[in-house]
Amino acid sequence: MPGSGRSPRTDSAPRPAYRAPRPHRPAATLAAAMSTVLALTTAGTAAADAPGAADTSAATAIRLDPSYQQPEFEGWGTALIWFANVTGHWPEEQRAALADALFGEDGLRFTIARYNIGGGDSPETEPYMRAGGAVPGHWHRPDEFGPPDDPDEDWQEPAGWWDPADPEHWDHDADAAQLWWLEAARQRGADTFEAFSNSPPYFMTESGLTSGNTDPARDNLRPDQYEEFAAYLAGTVEHIEGDTGIDFASLSPVNEPNTDYWEAGGRQEGSHWDPASQARIVSAARAELDRRGLDTPIAAMDETNPTLFRTNWESYGAQTRADIGRLNVHTYGTDGRAGPRDIAKGSDTPLWMSEVDLGPSGIPQDFDAIEPGLALSERITDDLTQLEPGAWVLWQAIEDYENMRPDRENMNWGLIQVDFTPEDAATEPIRMNKKYYAMGNYSRFIEPGAHVIADDDPDTVAATGRAPGRVVVVHTNPSGAARDIDVDLGGFASVAGGATATPHTTSASRNLEEGAPIAVDGDHLRATVEAGSVTTFVIDGAEGVDPGQALIRPGSEYGLTGSASGLDLAAAEDGTVVQTGTPDGDAGHWTFQPAGDGWDSRTQYTIANAATGTVLSADGGELALAPPGSGADQRWMVSTTGQGEVTVVNAGNGLLLDVLGDSRDEGAPVGVWRPTTGANQVWDLAGAD
Repeated sequence: MPGSGRSPRTDSAPRPAYRAPRPHRPAATLAAAMSTVLALTTAGTAAADAPGAADTSAATAIRLDPSYQQPEFEGWGTALIWFANVTGHWPEEQRAALADALFGEDGLRFTIARYNIGGGDSPETEPYMRAGGAVPGHWHRPDEFGPPDDPDEDWQEPAGWWDPADPEHWDHDADAAQLWWLEAARQRGADTFEAFSNSPPYFMTESGLTSGNTDPARDNLRPDQYEEFAAYLAGTVEHIEGDTGIDFASLSPVNEPNTDYWEAGGRQEGSHWDPASQARIVSAARAELDRRGLDTPIAAMDETNPTLFRTNWESYGAQTRADIGRLNVHTYGTDGRAGPRDIAKGSDTPLWMSEVDLGPSGIPQDFDAIEPGLALSERITDDLTQLEPGAWVLWQAIEDYENMRPDRENMNWGLIQVDFTPEDAATEPIRMNKKYYAMGNYSRFIEPGAHVIADDDPDTVAATGRAPGRVVVVHTNPSGAARDIDVDLGGFASVAGGATATPHTTSASRNLEEGAPIAVDGDHLRATVEAGSVTTFVIDGAEGVDPGQALIRPGSEYGLTGSASGLDLAAAEDGTVVQTGTPDGDAGHWTFQPAGDGWDSRTQYTIANAATGTVLSADGGELALAPPGSGADQRWMVSTTGQGEVTVVNAGNGLLLDVLGDSRDEGAPVGVWRPTTGANQVWDLAGAD
């Protein structure tokens, strides 16, 4: 959650009503010495303790499974927001160096930028937010609705003055700093942009402040302002697209909505939305975009963790779900990633991990400690393998150095830290921490268009590259000792003779340092990775899929054993589906037949019982065995983290195979239910032939 828990809230909310004008405080004299953006280090040969070939029977075995390929990866990125609001006004050379570090070819090569549509507090509200937090709104209040030249304390702004149809009520140049960053990202190769909102403008809120309601558990948007807020969001998108030529891939109208983080007087914009309110603004925004002839998809709901995401989604009706073109979730909490994953599959909707950062990783502000980099790497690995997002987007990649100092928050938020209120922005140092380089272990090598594939090691993420024959393996070794690894490439159709793997290491002593190529031995890559390190291996020469090594071999028989009960899925004599410890012959054997070609994590299968020839069906939300047909109720998708356990998702209604009542009893009925992330929906898949 951006900022939650990072700084204490103010003791009292600033007054949103009229205050006498205060003298303008001169901008702080911008000073400090700027360091040149650090180039990502490469070395032509490996150092003595760099990753190298290993030959040991005690190696950590890692099996890659290219038969389970996630959809095309869309890219890596960052929200712009506070840092862009600050640094977009800096001298050209300095802000360009920062943009190069994030989006440039020699930087992190981010291709996604999330643009924040600021709400904006009243001109009469005394500034109270953190540096950069007061993102300007796109509205303009004509003088006739503002205070008179000599107002008294009883002056009140007229209600309902804003008219979205009146061009004089808009100011699309107010946010020039963040708009500079939007264009800078595009010039450096970014091609995917999202507009998102943290709060409506002050004049649409209950509290009169964009930081939230006085009661943080209550909505802040006034009930009569849904259509106006939808017009504000859609109008901003329409104008930016027309003015810049940038097309927004999505519009996200709410952020971390079903929480009590956002309180009037907090140091950043935010707003509570209960699930019914979320649904209402999603539909209002969709209708307004349609009215303006914009096909921009709605993204929702940018909830703070997978569990709250699932709670919100389950409350939505069919029309609200249909109005959502992409699902966004944050992973500030990490339990239950399988929920959004299977919801996305069952609803046939793309999914992003659209915001996270790790500041409180147990290490005080430190630019040389590897621990924050290891923590970030582990979060990325878990997100990619458990959540299966189409994109991974960081909360603001550049943080306020002064706010992170030991006498303040003393944390490692951001990949780069600069002083947001420097004496001299032209000479302000650009400070990369180890998270910056650990991020590069992913963003520089797993490119848009790649496919993340399954593997059986929790410290590893792997992907096929865009280039034929390229495979990228990122392994995190958080331990205090060097580790031998043995990467099994036998799941690929072919591994070329002479194939090599080039390592790139981030550790306490290395910043994405390139090592000497390691020869692949047959279909095995054996290497030693440094203690406390993130190592990316770029393998050239492995491609295709060996069907005989696939997770699911079409036409082969499998058993499904309940993870919670230890009992097998079986066809009962009365034609129902039950769990049993002693399935009668082929009654516990199941044949998976794909509906099409390819090796996709969203491939749909019919699942036939080997004894009866009938297939699993979820028609009407009830599990049954039925004669084979062509309906979506008889097609199923399999989800896995690559370590033997699966969930089974119905393509027609998004429900999962579920041991009803979480029973451990012999003969207990198996049905279908919405994703719960419970063990009674998890199955061990094993070959039965």
